[in-house]
Amino acid sequence: MTVFWSVVALLLGGALLMLLPPLWRSRATAEAVTRGAANLAVYRDQWREAEADLGQGLLAPDQIEPVREDIQRRWLEDAAAGAAPPMGPALPAASTAARRSAIALGLLLPLASVLTYLALGNPASLAPVPPPPAAPAAGEARHSLTPEQIQARVAALSERLKAEPGNAEGWVMLGRSYVVLGRYRDAATAWRRAADLLPANATLLADLADVSAMAQGKRLAGEPARLIQQALDADPRHVKALALAGSAAFEARDPAAARSYWERVLALVPPDSDIARSVQGSIVQATKLEAALSAAASPASPAPASVAGAIGGEVSLSPALAARVAAGDTLFVFARAAEGPRMPLAIVRRPVGDWPAAFTLDDSMAMAPNLKLSGFAQVVVSARISRSGNATPQPGDLIGQSAPVAPGGQGLRITIDAVQP
Repeated sequence: MTVFWSVVALLLGGALLMLLPPLWRSRATAEAVTRGAANLAVYRDQWREAEADLGQGLLAPDQIEPVREDIQRRWLEDAAAGAAPPMGPALPAASTAARRSAIALGLLLPLASVLTYLALGNPASLAPVPPPPAAPAAGEARHSLTPEQIQARVAALSERLKAEPGNAEGWVMLGRSYVVLGRYRDAATAWRRAADLLPANATLLADLADVSAMAQGKRLAGEPARLIQQALDADPRHVKALALAGSAAFEARDPAAARSYWERVLALVPPDSDIARSVQGSIVQATKLEAALSAAASPASPAPASVAGAIGGEVSLSPALAARVAAGDTLFVFARAAEGPRMPLAIVRRPVGDWPAAFTLDDSMAMAPNLKLSGFAQVVVSARISRSGNATPQPGDLIGQSAPVAPGGQGLRITIDAVQP
C-alpha cells in the first residue's frame, strides 16, 4: 500500500509542477517586460534608419543629433514607466486571480484524485493478503484423527443413515470408512445398500466384490464372483472388475480364463504403469499353470504308489440332477486344505462324460511350491459341473464334496448332489 500511495504522490507532484508555475507568475510583470523589450527594438530600428538617412544625404549632419536626443528621451521615458511600482494594490487584479487559481488547483487536484479513486477504485486490493494456510496432505489429514475420533465419525454417519436410508452417497462413504477400519463385513453390508440404490454401477459392484472376498478370507468364490460378473455386465471394460475376474479364475484353477481377463486389462492400462507390470507377472503364472494342467488333462488312472500324497477316486452324479447336465458341460475336481489357505492344491478339468468319472490329484498339480497336497494333514476334495466352463463358480453349477481326508488315500467317492446358490 505504501508503494502505491508514493507513486500517486510523485505523479500528482509532477502534474502540479507543470501547471502551477505559469499561473503563479505576475502576468503584469511579464507583460511589462515584454512591452519594454518591444519598445527598445523599435527605438533601435528608428536610430538605424536615422543613420541610414544620414549616410544617404537625406539628413544634414546638424540634424542627426536632435533625432538621437529625441529617440533617447522617449526610450528613457518608457523605461522609467516600466520600472515604476504600480499604483494601488500590491498586485494587479489579473495576477491575483492567477495566483488564486494556482492555489485552488494545488489543493483540489490531489483531493479530487484521491476521492475519485476511493469512490471508483478498489482500495481493499491494496491491503496485504496473507498467504492461505497450506492444505495438509491426504495422509496427514487422515492420521491427524485418532482411532476414537474416526470411530465417532463413523458412528455418527451410521446414525444419520438410519434417518436417510435413501442416501446412496452416504452408504458409499460409510463403506469406505469401514474399510479403513478393517471392518470388511460391515463395509460389505453398507455397499450392498448402496448397490441397491445405484444398480449397474460397475465400480461399486467391483468394490463390493473385493470387500466381500476380504470378509470371507480373501476367497472370490461365491458372492464375490457373482458381483464381479455383474460389474462386467455393466461395464465390460472395467479394469478392477477384469482384474478380479482373472484372480477368481486363477483361484479356481482356470488359467486360460485368468489369462484372458488379464490380457484385457493390459489393453486398457498404460504399458509402463504399476498395474500393467503386476498383471504381466500374473499372466506368466497363469501360463505356467495352464501348461501344467494341460499335461494332466488326459483321463487319470490310479496313481502309482511312488507319487507321495496322491489322492484317487471317482465322482458320481445324483440321479435327481442328471437331467440338468448337458453335453459340453465341464467337470472340475479339486482339493483344498481343510484348514488353511483356500487356494486349490490340485485340480483336474475335463468334459463331462460317463459316470462315474475317475480322477487323480497329486503334488505335480500344485499351483505354488509351498502349497502341495502332501503338505497338509487334511484336505477336502470337491467336484463341480459348470455349464459355462468357467472356473469361477456360477449360480446353477452342480456341486458335491468329500469329508476331510488325509493325502495319499485312494478309492474316494464323491457324489454331485447339490446346486450352487
